[in-house]
Amino acid sequence: MTAILLAIALLTFVLFYYRRTNPPLSKGMRVFLGILRSAAITLLLFSLAEPVFSYLLVKELPPHVAVLFDNSESVKNVEDFQTKREVLKWLSENPFPGEVGDEFIRDDYRFSDSIETLDDTLGFDGKRTALGDCLTNMREKYSEQNLQGVIVISDGLVNSGTNPLKAASELSVPVYALDLGPQRSSNDVRIVRMTHDEVGYAGRQSQIEVEIESRGYDGLSLPVRIRSGSKTLATEDITLTGGASRQTRTIDFVPPEEGIRTFSVSLPKQSGEELTDNNVRSFSMKILKSKQKILVAAGYLSWEVTFLKRVLDESEDFDCDLSVFDRSGKLRTTPFPQSPDKLAEYDLVILVDYSPSILASKGDALSSYLSSYGKAVFFLLGAEFARSTPSGPLADLLPFEFASPPTLRQDGDFHLRLTKQGEYHPVMQIAETASRLQKQWDDMPPFEAYVTAGKEKPGATVLAVHQNPDFGGNLIPLVTINRVEKGKVLTTCFVPLWKAEFLSKGRGGTGDEYRTFINSCVRWLVTTEDVDRVRIAPDKSVFKSGERVTFSASLLDESYQAIDDGSVILTVIPDSATTSDTLISSMVRIAPGKMKTDMHLLDHGNYSYSAELIRGDKTEAKISGRFVVEAFSLEEETLYETEDLLREIAATTGGRHYPISMLDSLLTQADFASGELRSRKEYPLANHWIIMLAVLLLLSTEWAIRKRMQLM
Repeated sequence: MTAILLAIALLTFVLFYYRRTNPPLSKGMRVFLGILRSAAITLLLFSLAEPVFSYLLVKELPPHVAVLFDNSESVKNVEDFQTKREVLKWLSENPFPGEVGDEFIRDDYRFSDSIETLDDTLGFDGKRTALGDCLTNMREKYSEQNLQGVIVISDGLVNSGTNPLKAASELSVPVYALDLGPQRSSNDVRIVRMTHDEVGYAGRQSQIEVEIESRGYDGLSLPVRIRSGSKTLATEDITLTGGASRQTRTIDFVPPEEGIRTFSVSLPKQSGEELTDNNVRSFSMKILKSKQKILVAAGYLSWEVTFLKRVLDESEDFDCDLSVFDRSGKLRTTPFPQSPDKLAEYDLVILVDYSPSILASKGDALSSYLSSYGKAVFFLLGAEFARSTPSGPLADLLPFEFASPPTLRQDGDFHLRLTKQGEYHPVMQIAETASRLQKQWDDMPPFEAYVTAGKEKPGATVLAVHQNPDFGGNLIPLVTINRVEKGKVLTTCFVPLWKAEFLSKGRGGTGDEYRTFINSCVRWLVTTEDVDRVRIAPDKSVFKSGERVTFSASLLDESYQAIDDGSVILTVIPDSATTSDTLISSMVRIAPGKMKTDMHLLDHGNYSYSAELIRGDKTEAKISGRFVVEAFSLEEETLYETEDLLREIAATTGGRHYPISMLDSLLTQADFASGELRSRKEYPLANHWIIMLAVLLLLSTEWAIRKRMQLM
């Protein structure tokens, strides 16, 4: 309404404007100029009103009916499968009788995890069923065609993909369900589910919870076995209750070796059992060394030693010895090993504020301990260390240049500031989320002093710093890691660390940050796996048959910045492979420094993989590993109740549900409309270039005439 009133006002102004002209013009010319200006103004106001041109498009297209045949493995388990198979064969080879066959174009498809045109026989070999995804694909496929109905011929078992009810409702056409069920009640014993920890310890008891379902073997006692390769780790008998009931057993077993290990749970095959792939399931665990042996050594007994030893003793994962002298120089506990062999009995040596002059005699043993045995040393530097400058083998182990003697500085309380590397490194992770990590360090009680030990050596990585404004804002390294050939070294230069727990409890806190930091330091040092800047691995160690095998990559450069200019080539090879079985894939970037790839469905078996990160013409990293695709299939898991799902799909879309015995009724009762394909098209006209061009031409014409007539 506002636009109309404005248009009337402007047109009135135009008429008044051209009522008289100087010089005078004929009435016809004045009217013509007024029309030009009025038309331009009208078009501008029309555009400002944001009009939309809309029309209904009706196409006379031939109507289609899509027939979807379930081609998944589970169909073979329905009752009277052979008879139903013949019915499906006849149906796929012959046209519909009667009006449906005469008036509609019939399109046949087979589906399991995806949908494809049915151009040969049904093999019933699909490894999973994603009916929802297939129906969504139908909607996209027929978006420009006249689809008037869908017939789904299925057992109704769905175990992956989107919700089929939602996908069916979005088709906007009736879906008729021809039910192939029910599943036959054949004798079967299967392992349905396994629950276990992701991490275990070599030589220490672990547990797995196994859920077993049985049909037809009531009262039978069977052994459930846990194996690692051919070695049996545990056996427990279970008496089956039958009747498709499920029973759960918790089984204890002891992993024998460290590393990423794949285990199997198995039930013996029984007489009359048709399906036996589900008698064996695989699972994977990361197995760590049972107890890490740690030596805590100090030149004198202190609160730092006391608090550190208490935290280590709290964990059943650590076996801790103490080597410490009293103030008089008398050894209070275990002697410090003098030979590398004896020292190598420990996985980690923690040196708490040792004086370099006293520690110098142990430099050769520590150097061999790191370089030859690949062990780890944790230096906690303090006031005693700052009394003299380290030299010789000891200086080679530490991550600093020592251009000048180390000093202990006490110039006010301070908090640690994490470097970019520290934000990622497991040593510094004391918060549950990355966003809270620095705040968690800031919330800890402040530290009182720090040791300046010089600039870090090339190859060392600083994880946390202190910025001292009194020294030009220089960043003082406070937490630093470095490598000595095969060994790891972690050095802290701030004190007192123990007060982080003591003062936190005094403030009403828990002191958990101190415990978490100490445990993070120790676990990183004793773990042979480092924080990997480049990680390329399968998303699971064990995939089910019919489950898509996917890989993910996380790529960081030496500054822990995301790598965006690289490519990753992944090669997957089955153990029983020929050259033609090798799969090669280029991973796809999904975010800065993140890549994924889908190897699709692989046959069950053991696989190895290798991946290369390539930047320019240089291979920057190579990674390899293994994974398993177990014989247990997704088709043996039911996520939706068969009959209820097909009934709901039919009811939701205005179709009907029929058992396969009523095929004739479906063909005679199916009510498919044969109307035209209608679609509404809309074109926004606001700021359209044609309108703008017309306004420009009108105003230009008016201006040219006015100039020619020498109008004022």
